Amino acid sequence: CGGGRHRGFSLVEMMVASAVGLLLALAVTSAVVSAGRQYATVTSTVAAQNSAQIGLSLLDLAARSAGAGFHANGQAICPTWNAWNGTALVADGARLMAARIADGGSDTASDTVILTGGSGSRALAAAPVLADASGTSIQVSIGGGFQAGDIAVIGAPGSGQPCTLFEVTEAPTVVSACGGHATQCQLLVRNPNTGINPDPGAFAAAPTFGFGDSGASVGPAVVSRVGTAASGFRQEAFAVQCGSLVRYNAFRTLALPPCTDSPLAFGAGVDAVASDVVLLQAQYGVAGVATSDVVSEWVDARGATWGGTPAAGDMARIKALRVVLVTRSREPDASQVSEPCKNAAGVVNTGPCSFSDAAAPVIDLSAVPVPSGRSWRNYRYRVHAAVIPLRSVIWSD
Repeated sequence: CGGGRHRGFSLVEMMVASAVGLLLALAVTSAVVSAGRQYATVTSTVAAQNSAQIGLSLLDLAARSAGAGFHANGQAICPTWNAWNGTALVADGARLMAARIADGGSDTASDTVILTGGSGSRALAAAPVLADASGTSIQVSIGGGFQAGDIAVIGAPGSGQPCTLFEVTEAPTVVSACGGHATQCQLLVRNPNTGINPDPGAFAAAPTFGFGDSGASVGPAVVSRVGTAASGFRQEAFAVQCGSLVRYNAFRTLALPPCTDSPLAFGAGVDAVASDVVLLQAQYGVAGVATSDVVSEWVDARGATWGGTPAAGDMARIKALRVVLVTRSREPDASQVSEPCKNAAGVVNTGPCSFSDAAAPVIDLSAVPVPSGRSWRNYRYRVHAAVIPLRSVIWSD
C-alpha cells in the first residue's frame, strides 16, 4: 500500500473556493444590512405613529374642554374679552373663541390650533354679581367657592360687552351690603398690577358690571371661575416645529420660541408631545345657521370669512374641528416609496390623502426639509385624523 499518493487542493481550487465564500459572505452581509435597515425603518415608523396618536389624543382632550368656564345660563358670557397675562396685553376687546385655527398661510405650512378654556379641581360654576363692580372689588353670591389666586372672568351674557379676565388677589370675605339684593354676599378683591390684573384703563372698553342695567353698569353680570394662577386657565396651543408636535400655553407665551438642533430642545414652557410630525392641518366644521348643530361644510381658516378671527355670527356656526397630523419615518429609503395621492373626491395631494371628501385639507410635503439627494417621496408617511365636536356648542344650547 506504499505506492499511493495524497493529493491536496490546487491553487486554482483554493481561489475558486475563496471567491465562492466571499460571495456568500457578501450576500449574508447584504441581507443582514438590508434587514437592519428594514427594521430601523419599521421601528421608526411605528414610533412616529405611536407618538402622533398620543399627541392627537392630547389635542382632542383639550379641544373637547375648550370654552369651559365661559358660559352661563345656556349662553356665552361674552363675545369679546379683555385679558392681561401679567406682562403683556393678550386681548383688548378681541373676539373670544373657544377653538381658533391660525392658518399657516399655505398648504405647505402647518396650522396652529389654539383652545381656550378653564379647568381645575374645583367647580367652574358662575356666580351672579349683586352690586356694581366699579372699583377693585366685586360682590357675588355666596357659594361660588372662590379662593385667593383664582382666575375668573366677569361679564354680562347677552349684553354684547367684552368680559374681563382677572385674578382674585385676597382671600374672599363675607359682607352684608350686596347692593340691597341679598343679606350676605362674597367680596372678591382684584388689586391692580397684581397677578394678571392690569392698571386701570389698560383696555379700550372696560364696562362696569352689576346686578342689572342701571346708569353706567351692565347686567345681569356673572363671575365665572376658570382656574388658578398656578394652573387651570390656559390657551392650549398645538403647532409643528422642528419635526415635532409641540404644545404651549399661548396665554403666557405669545410667540412660539425657536428650537435648538443639538440636542433638539424647545424654549421654556414649550413641550414636544410627538416626534417625527411634519404637517398639521385643521378645519372648522360649520353649520348653515348658528341655531343648527349639524356640520354642513368643512372650511380652512382662510379668506375674509374664516381667516383670522371670524365675525360673531360666523363664530357661532362653528360646531367642530377636524385635525390631520402627518408623521414621517425617521430614515429615508434609497428608493422613492411614496406617491402623490388623489382622494375619492379628486383632491390632489403632494403626499398622502387625509379625508375623502372634496373639502379635505390639501397635504403638500414639497417644502418639508430633506437631506441632499432625497425628496419627500423617499420617506414613508402615516396620516392621523380626528373629528372633534366642541362642547361649547352644548353649553350654548
